Amino acid sequence: MSKFLRFACIAIALLMSPKASSAGEPSVTLTVEKMVCPVCAYRVKKTLESVAGVKQATVSLATKTAVVIYDETQVSVSELTAASGKAGFPAAVKR
Repeated sequence: MSKFLRFACIAIALLMSPKASSAGEPSVTLTVEKMVCPVCAYRVKKTLESVAGVKQATVSLATKTAVVIYDETQVSVSELTAASGKAGFPAAVKR
């Protein structure tokens, strides 16, 4: 693997790592089945974080999930799934 590719993978992993969050904030776990690579996961994370009211999105390529912490007065779960779908990665609430 080239040095650039290794660096890119490490950078993406660091950008996707979870940050500390306040307890008690509403969160939802979404399944995002169409993610197939780290770039897909990064795109889902950035898409969700660009939605007004989203405080944090943590995306796992391994489990094909996204955990989103959000302000329920600013955004709904259906808006989160719509944003992910619009970016090419349909999402559904994990059951």
